[in-house]
Amino acid sequence: MAIELLTPHTESEYARYVEHHPRGTIEFLVGWRDLLQTNFKFKPVYLIRKNSKEVIDGVLPLSLAKSIFGTRLVSLPYAVSAGVLADSEEALKELVSFAEELARTEKVDFIEIRESEKATLYPASFRCSQSVFSFSLALSPDVDAVWKKLPKGSVRWGIKKAEKSGLTQRHGNSKEYLDDFYQLFLQTRKYRGVPAYPYSYLKGIMDLFSDKARIYIADYNQKPVAGILLLYYKQEVRYAFAGAIPHPKILQLQPYHLLLWPAVKDACERGYTVFNFGGAALTTNDGGLYEFKKKWADKITPIESYVYTPKKKYVPPSESPLFKMAGKLWQHLPIPIVKAVSPYVIRQFV
Repeated sequence: MAIELLTPHTESEYARYVEHHPRGTIEFLVGWRDLLQTNFKFKPVYLIRKNSKEVIDGVLPLSLAKSIFGTRLVSLPYAVSAGVLADSEEALKELVSFAEELARTEKVDFIEIRESEKATLYPASFRCSQSVFSFSLALSPDVDAVWKKLPKGSVRWGIKKAEKSGLTQRHGNSKEYLDDFYQLFLQTRKYRGVPAYPYSYLKGIMDLFSDKARIYIADYNQKPVAGILLLYYKQEVRYAFAGAIPHPKILQLQPYHLLLWPAVKDACERGYTVFNFGGAALTTNDGGLYEFKKKWADKITPIESYVYTPKKKYVPPSESPLFKMAGKLWQHLPIPIVKAVSPYVIRQFV
């Protein structure tokens, strides 16, 4: 048994392992690694474990990132969860122990591994916390059954209101759709006081996963007012990014409901089994995003964040006074500046 770094020679075997592992998500793919490295300059440190037969039986993808908050190893940047995929407890423990030693060798300030399942085998040196939750809706070919699971007084009411509001929806994956979506995305990020992902990152996702990505746009008076970007992988549909004109009169029309329900129906009809609404914390958007996703989901999963700090106590960037001050300033910046500065600023937060 041995732990080694992923190399071009082992990439195809790694890809097969991720494809067949039940918890292997789109973020584990080599193409996603390349997007993170190209757009954010994060150095990939992907660990693989091979058994006595020289076959991969565990992986741990990590990114080495440097920012004003220190140097850190993260699995994985901007992912709600990634963490370890392993066939045995032994493989998991060896991969985590190797990562811990690597953190000391590389002299990082902290290592963070986000797991979608509780991992009781982490060493005591790792501190576990829960602040983010993942939301999902089980799908079936019976669209009516899925409809009846949605809360009548909030979600179903919102869908019906949206359908009568004068909004129209369209979907596709062309550059035109991405351009419309990105302008909406920038407005939402500015409104929330957080940096936006660069256009090149979203374009890279659309280019690399062209057959696994789709954008839904809501129009009002023939102008885009809201959009969502979905990713399709294995049996799951991922609600990955969203944006809208943050005006009360627009949001009262329930544009997200108009987009999400057709997307859910389409996923049911195409045989997908899970609609993943992504993650949110109780504090995200003053709790609004958490409550919105909670209403659509029939399963809420706490994300276990395991942190090891070889040098000092770890303070999450989101708890830094600098983060809170920057958020208030960000809301007052013009959109062109938000677009220009975001690629640098967002690299500071993973």
